[in-house]
Order: sequence, then C-alpha cells, then structure tokens
Amino acid sequence: MNIIPWLILLLVVVLGTVGQLSLKYAFQANTSQSKSKPMQNILFSPYFWTWFVSYVIVTVLWLIVLRTIPLSQAFPTLGLTFALVPLASYYFLREHVVLSQWIGIAIIVTGVILVVQK
Repeated sequence: MNIIPWLILLLVVVLGTVGQLSLKYAFQANTSQSKSKPMQNILFSPYFWTWFVSYVIVTVLWLIVLRTIPLSQAFPTLGLTFALVPLASYYFLREHVVLSQWIGIAIIVTGVILVVQK
C-alpha cells in the first residue's frame, strides 16, 4: 500500500478545515469593521483569500486522490472534516462544544476508521 495518496487525502481534510475556519474569520472580521462596504471588506480580507486558495488546492489534491484511492474509502474519509472543524473551532474560535458534539466527533472518527480498513 502506497502511503502518499493517504497523506494527500489527510492534507485535503486539514486544508478543508483551514478553509472553513478562514471563512469564519473573514466574516467575523467583517462584522467588526465598517458596515459601509461589507462585501468589499470580505473580498479583500486575507482570511477570505486563505479560504479561496485552500479550496483551490483541495480541489486539485482531491483529483489526485481519486486516481489512487477507491472512492468508497476516500469519500468517507472526508467526513473527518466534520470532526476537525468543531475541534478547531473550539481551540481557535473559542466556540463551545457540547457533550453530544464530542460524542458525534468520536462516532465520526470511529466510522472513518472502520470504513477505510480493507
């Protein structure tokens, strides 16, 4: 088994998480700035561009992954993003994560581990 495609897939998950947090930061920064040109403030935000570049890279890397990893394993692995975003939001955005979310994160991670096994 070649590990490189799996590392690329994990990079897709991490960059997807970074993109989501960046977009949230872009909108949070916009609400604290001038209300006169909200869309312009978002479009020129470095956080918005971090999101945009992250998703361009994610798309290219996803195409590479699809050539090497079965879709039945690669696509469920993207579900790790649903676990990483709340964790990253908890640590970086200081968002509250309740017990049911922690349980859901554990279920997602367990499910991905079960799905990617051959």
